[in-house]
Amino acid sequence: MESVDPGGPLTDAEVRELVRLLARFASHDLDQWENWRVDTPHGPVFMSLSRTVLPDWPEDAFVPIWPPPADRRHGWTPQADLQG
Repeated sequence: MESVDPGGPLTDAEVRELVRLLARFASHDLDQWENWRVDTPHGPVFMSLSRTVLPDWPEDAFVPIWPPPADRRHGWTPQADLQG
């Protein structure tokens, strides 16, 4: 049985694998949408995956993760957003 505790922070290798698996899921398994909930010690986290942009959401609000960007020194947040 899987432990309720998912473990500590992801390593860089684990993040790369997560992104690769999400890309595979999006390419081969996602039909129209998926809505997921993950209960964490900090409260629930809600994730929504879909093939369309939600109404009133600009497409540029989403950070491209696949293919992986060449420069990921600051995580997935674009450098311009970090500089405010």
